[in-house]
Amino acid sequence: MARANLSSGPLGDLYLLPGEIPETRDLEDARQWVSIYRELVTFSERTLSRLRNDGGDADERVMETHLRRLQSRLDFWERRLWDLAGLDLDVRRRVLTYAGQRLTLTRREAELLAFLARRPGQFYSASQLVSLAWASPELSPEQLRTYVVRLRRHLATSGVPARLVSEPRRGYGLVFTA
Repeated sequence: MARANLSSGPLGDLYLLPGEIPETRDLEDARQWVSIYRELVTFSERTLSRLRNDGGDADERVMETHLRRLQSRLDFWERRLWDLAGLDLDVRRRVLTYAGQRLTLTRREAELLAFLARRPGQFYSASQLVSLAWASPELSPEQLRTYVVRLRRHLATSGVPARLVSEPRRGYGLVFTA
């Protein structure tokens, strides 16, 4: 990505929001931009769904283009967050790399981490995680808790700047730390 043209306004097919600085070195800024774009994508998806139900063809095409733009920015900030945190997750090989350390995860641990990492700061109930992260509704919340405990241990012992937290009535979420 060319750094010279990174200013508020048009950037090829992308538009940056005021205050959006793609070359930031601040982990918290990147986490906040992920949250902002996640909300914008979610809202735009709901709006597009309503447009499709109401049959607004022209508006639907405009919203699809807008949604692609927002999704592109979200993808960028998710990658940037992981880069700033010094993390790399290879789900297929089940390897998490941080600060020169390579952690081998189980398939379910890697899938759970990948799911939550794409949605930092968002929380999901045990049943939502079992369904969304693994598409295995036959797994129980107790089995999920086993994977959560193991993944928490991996993150803590390796010093990864992220924690897998649980909050009452909100569920589980991955939170990046400074």
